[in-house]
Amino acid sequence: MKSALSILVLIILVGSYSSAQGVTQLLHTGDELYARLETEEALRWYHHAYDIAPRESKTLIRLVRAYGDLGWLHLRKDSSSQLNYLQAAAFAETLLTLEPAKAEAHFWFAMAKGSLIPFVSTSEKIHIGKDVRFHAEKAIELDSTYSYAYIILAIFEREMAKLSWFERAIARIVFGEALNGSLTRSEELLFKALKYDSGSSYACFELSLTYVAMGRKEDSIASLKKVIELPVNSQREERQRQIAEKFLARLQSTQ
Repeated sequence: MKSALSILVLIILVGSYSSAQGVTQLLHTGDELYARLETEEALRWYHHAYDIAPRESKTLIRLVRAYGDLGWLHLRKDSSSQLNYLQAAAFAETLLTLEPAKAEAHFWFAMAKGSLIPFVSTSEKIHIGKDVRFHAEKAIELDSTYSYAYIILAIFEREMAKLSWFERAIARIVFGEALNGSLTRSEELLFKALKYDSGSSYACFELSLTYVAMGRKEDSIASLKKVIELPVNSQREERQRQIAEKFLARLQSTQ
């Protein structure tokens, strides 16, 4: 009954609005659902906003974010993860084409492309990694206070630092250059992300992983506690907090 009523309301709204006002209302409703941790429901409203105005960057950003969240939530659980990430990448590419001078367009493109790394070969991972770094750096070039872009670069630095000798050899063969990463640099970038957004649970969570890679367990524990303390704003953040709680318990059990 609830689902039928929701669909009816949606049909009325879509039929009544064909202007910017209609898109704004649809996005607002989607945002309310997203904040209530109902990502898939929010996505339906974003799609109807997209049907009205497919070149609206605000809608494209929400579509990339929602599909990226669903891909992450389903990662290593079922086959829908890759499909969701591919959808996010497609919308991110459109966004970047429409808004090449905006930092957020480069960030969302970098994030969506980077999400595909678990599903490709080693050489493709390295290629995507370079693409991710380029667009994250471009986002910072356009807006030096864009916190999320620093998080992307920090992840890149950490993962590059963990490359095996074989993967580094492939990088040299494919690109004619060495791809190196630094855990210290990863930490510095995450500090910058927190400087511009002190309440970023994503930065705190990634900082905990960087500290684990550095062998700094106490610092990782402190970062995980911060993740758990911060308010949850999406289904993805709720799942991230659950993971942080389990990870924290594991680290504390080995003290």
